[in-house]
Amino acid sequence: MMKKNYVAKSLLALVAAGAIASCKPSLQENIPSNGEVDFSRYIAVGNSLTAGYADGGLYLEGQQNSFPEILAKQFKAVGGGDFNSPFFSEAQANGSGYLQFNGFGPTGSPIMGNVTNNTAWTSAARTSLAKYDGTFNNYGVPEMKVALLESNGYASNNVYFARILGSAGGNSKYMDFVEAAMKDQKATFFSFWEGQNDILGFAYTGGSQPLTPVTQFETLYNRTVNRLIGDEGRKGVVGTIGDVLGVPYFNVVTLKALQGAVAAVMPNATFYVRTGANTTVMADSTFKFTLPLSSSGLIGVPDAQRRPYGLHPGNPITSNWVLDPEEQAQIKARTNEYNAIIKEIAALNKLAIVDIDDLMNQFATPKMVNGAAISTAYITGNIFSLDGIHPTPLGNAITANAFIKAINQQYKASVPIVNIAHYRGVKFPAAAAN
Repeated sequence: MMKKNYVAKSLLALVAAGAIASCKPSLQENIPSNGEVDFSRYIAVGNSLTAGYADGGLYLEGQQNSFPEILAKQFKAVGGGDFNSPFFSEAQANGSGYLQFNGFGPTGSPIMGNVTNNTAWTSAARTSLAKYDGTFNNYGVPEMKVALLESNGYASNNVYFARILGSAGGNSKYMDFVEAAMKDQKATFFSFWEGQNDILGFAYTGGSQPLTPVTQFETLYNRTVNRLIGDEGRKGVVGTIGDVLGVPYFNVVTLKALQGAVAAVMPNATFYVRTGANTTVMADSTFKFTLPLSSSGLIGVPDAQRRPYGLHPGNPITSNWVLDPEEQAQIKARTNEYNAIIKEIAALNKLAIVDIDDLMNQFATPKMVNGAAISTAYITGNIFSLDGIHPTPLGNAITANAFIKAINQQYKASVPIVNIAHYRGVKFPAAAAN
């Protein structure tokens, strides 16, 4: 059970943790300098991680604490200009809605609720969000992936992209829209963090969605970077793809946890799963289960033949909830291939690059700061939000520091690092903090 002062300690003590994600500054580095970069007109390009998506939704607080918003504040010290995001209005601050932590159940499992008031949906069917009207610098679009950067009519399939298009038209390609905005705003610097969803689409559906072919990824990524640099020769920073298998979404629901959930009625229960190869096998510790399985209410529910779900070979946990060892191997191999492409293109274009795997590995083991543990663990680690994939404001601040470190190193700049004590981790309800 959480102690009341856990979050307070997390926030008060985290200044020191910022050093984990950044080099120890010298006296000279403490003097802000833009180095070789003009930060006056910064544009952020990417997916949900860029947009500020968190807790399973896009909402105002998440947008306000996106890593580009945090970066832009730091750029102010070295000549950075105004940076605007397509914020939801205060009246629609809950955006698409999001998950809320309501405490712990009798077994210690977290209880989640859904925030559904003050959203920006324009209909009960949730098919469109209220349009954003105005100029902005953050072009992060949830669900965007490299394979879709130049897709025709993508707005008809993505309410987040449709929301920001304005008068550009629903047939606009994402990169056409971004490139036109960069020219119109005379952008001087960009961040580009993309590719996660080319892996995650496969991973969080248990292998149901295809992985983006490597040749397609390379072609589109290279073309996009060239467009971002443009004839103006803009400088920028890119991020690699972190190990998606290391995020809480794939590490909370384990075989041990499943067995513990039914131990009162079925001690040492055997669980059965359907693999991606459409075979039914007994589960072991090498299988990964997705986070939503814990709240699906499916485990143990009998079918028409009275076979309990997951506990009988005739009614196994279906493959959409499971990543078998072969699927995990595919994910790791494809991630490595994508990252090799990203690193090569970044090096050829002399762009700053952030190794997200390295950043995640630093926090795989909890870092104790004044008695508070900061890690990649679900809820207690404070870095990942309640959806188990996207960062909290604290996680975004740590990410921003990693981007600043890469920018400073590549461009001989001295952008000040972020005081991450100003950003919260997981938000605990009052009842859970007592």
